[in-house]
Amino acid sequence: MKNMLFKLFGPNWRSSTSGIVTVVAVSTAFVIHGDNSIVAFLPDKLEEYIIGFAKLIAVVSGVVFALTVKDAAVTGGTIPQTIEAKKRSCSEKIKNPANKAGRRNI
Repeated sequence: MKNMLFKLFGPNWRSSTSGIVTVVAVSTAFVIHGDNSIVAFLPDKLEEYIIGFAKLIAVVSGVVFALTVKDAAVTGGTIPQTIEAKKRSCSEKIKNPANKAGRRNI
């Protein structure tokens, strides 16, 4: 599954998939909350439960998305995004090995 998502979305597959889940969850919660006729056939308690659950999923997926986009693996982080960047990263590691503190020599 991870390889399929990597091929589909590239190196930033985590932020892409969590962003898509967030958009779908927020849209679903908005539609259900705005138009109760979608769940109106259900008993009132179950209807309230489903609306609340949809909102909860929207909030949780938003938090996961926020944490994912601030990950070090996103563009500008630690994972090269293009073939050229991978080549440059490898040549920099050979030229400037990390010092004892774990930082690159600049």
